[in-house]
Amino acid sequence: MLTFVEAMSLAGDRAKQNDDAFGFAGSRAWVLDGATDLDDRPFMGGASDAAWIAHFANAFLHSTPGEMRATVSAASASAANVFDTRVAGRTIERWQRPISSLLMLEETETGVVGLDLGDSRVFALDDSGTAQIAGGLEGAADDEAAAAARQTDSEKPLLQRTDTIAKLRQTRGGLNQSGSRWTFCLDPACADHARGWTLNLARPAHILLMTDGFSALTDRYRVYVAADLVRAAIDKGLQELGRELRAIENEDASAAKHPRFKTSDDATALLMRLT
Repeated sequence: MLTFVEAMSLAGDRAKQNDDAFGFAGSRAWVLDGATDLDDRPFMGGASDAAWIAHFANAFLHSTPGEMRATVSAASASAANVFDTRVAGRTIERWQRPISSLLMLEETETGVVGLDLGDSRVFALDDSGTAQIAGGLEGAADDEAAAAARQTDSEKPLLQRTDTIAKLRQTRGGLNQSGSRWTFCLDPACADHARGWTLNLARPAHILLMTDGFSALTDRYRVYVAADLVRAAIDKGLQELGRELRAIENEDASAAKHPRFKTSDDATALLMRLT
């Protein structure tokens, strides 16, 4: 049985919306991370199109059962229909179409199976003490840090960094097409490109699903390895880990030690137990 233990979702900037979402229903659990808008004029009437797509997909996953890949495809098609209806008649660049990271899993007889699009992560620790990892791209946090270190206008708020935003728009415009990386997006074909994986777990096991803002504790700041992060989530709780995360970032607010595009990112974690 897959059961809920604890969840936490911290806004990266408490003056703004949180573009992450998470959920669980039946034998499934998931996290979503809307990619930060690259202009300040959202199309969907909310605080950001990033939040809109993440929360739209979250609601869809809560309400729509079925095979996982088919459900992701249906969620994308439904979101695309709503978005395209809203922006009908307007010229939209590829980089303006909202995207999100998505990671979801479901229980099986031998553990869990899952799929992911983007950079969210899952760490599992089973009864044998063995940690298993899935989700995200190897070295993604290091690649982002290297790109952030090359910023020429990092002293400004993100959406005022002309050079940085131009590069980010170019990168995003190249996603979600043949030969490129895929995220959850407004193209149902994204479901076909989701990475699938299986984690065989000795029960009882704990499973920690995270957006990249939270997995930074391991992938960017290197203060935990996977097994220790899950143990800390069990023993300390996610709220304490959230405080540790923000303390690291506040002490390096200039990003001199850990280059990044924002001082803090939205950080979401969902701890589940498999028995």
